[in-house]
Amino acid sequence: MTRVSILADTLNRARQLAELLADDDRLHIVEVRAYPSRSIDIRSEVVVALGLSPAAVSQFEMPVVLLTDSRPAFRRNLRAILSFHAGAAEISAAIQAAANDLTVLTGEQAIRFIPSMNVPTNQQPDDPLIEDVTPREVQVLRMMANGDGNKEIAVALAISEHTVKYHVAQILGKLNAGSRTEAVSIGIRRGLIPV
Repeated sequence: MTRVSILADTLNRARQLAELLADDDRLHIVEVRAYPSRSIDIRSEVVVALGLSPAAVSQFEMPVVLLTDSRPAFRRNLRAILSFHAGAAEISAAIQAAANDLTVLTGEQAIRFIPSMNVPTNQQPDDPLIEDVTPREVQVLRMMANGDGNKEIAVALAISEHTVKYHVAQILGKLNAGSRTEAVSIGIRRGLIPV
């Protein structure tokens, strides 16, 4: 059971939010109050803040789920920024995520904060590959991402430097990259290199 403190710009709004979340068996609401107030109950694991500014909630040590109609940037302890109109299920899910040290993004926030999310679902983030990258080329690409030069790659894979150069040229061509750095960047975006 996750212990939750609820803070709002008015006591009435804090109580309404507590009532909205009261039926969730996973939550134990330990405190409901208006902000500003005395310090919050340190027994809570997550703070749910309604109508407060990100600056106001940045003082708390525990994770915060913020309900607001503004579009603030995420700060150190903000784990979710939801609309005032978020439902109980959405708020509860954000609280559970925050309690597990996860950050929640709405679909709109994902598009805003993760550039590759802006790509329509029927398109790829880059031009399609001319050919599939072979498993050996993926090995070479991953070693390039680690900063290994041709000589180190050749030794590690027990192949000649000439063969490494061939693989690098193939990778650059298949990824339509102009340099090793660009190839690594494209490889990361395409999931060929684990981050």
